[in-house]
Amino acid sequence: MKNILVKYFMATVGLLLVAIGVALGIVSNIGVGALSVPSYVLGGVFGLSVGNWVIIVNMAYILIQAFMLGKEFRLVYLMQVPANFLFGYFIDWSQLALSWLHPESFVARIVVIIISCLVSAIGVSIEVYAKGWMLSAETTVNAIIQRIPAQFGTVKIFMDSSVVLTGCVISLFVNGNLLGRGEFEGLIPQILGTADGIVVGLGTIFMAFFPGWLMRFTDPVVKRMFGKMSVYADCHYTE
Repeated sequence: MKNILVKYFMATVGLLLVAIGVALGIVSNIGVGALSVPSYVLGGVFGLSVGNWVIIVNMAYILIQAFMLGKEFRLVYLMQVPANFLFGYFIDWSQLALSWLHPESFVARIVVIIISCLVSAIGVSIEVYAKGWMLSAETTVNAIIQRIPAQFGTVKIFMDSSVVLTGCVISLFVNGNLLGRGEFEGLIPQILGTADGIVVGLGTIFMAFFPGWLMRFTDPVVKRMFGKMSVYADCHYTE
């Protein structure tokens, strides 16, 4: 029991760091992470917070998994439900905690998005090491490759691109702006982040590739930090 508690405590810390990364991406105002695009757009339309929309969207992912896997959908996959609620609430709390942060210059926005990528990379490294919570986006990719012969990376890119495109279409329909929640003021304000509510921009590109690259460095650091903890000796994740 002690091992399980430590395992999920570490996974929760990782989840919190990823949520902080999402919130920092929103604060940067030069584009949010791919999987957050629809939730950020919807959060500005129907009154619910971004975190609540993250919960709703991730619950939809679970339904997609159940549809695709059928009888192969296992009870352990329902661990995504508490993970989704935690993740959504963490995003809202992180946005509230960072409400004081308002980067004004383009350089400051880039610095914030780089910090966002670093925090997210550390969080994902901890999650992967702890093997605790199951996140719906990655689990959905796994469900797809069980039905369609394709590599994880290929399906992941297709899924992320589809999510971004869906968010852009929703934004165009409700805001009249393909790339933002506010009025479209031209490409330069979109790139520099001087317009309000940038949804897709340079930050989206940064967050699509930079955290994965940074994990080359954060993975070994996390392993060195926690590798000597004997409580993990018997913590093996089984599906």
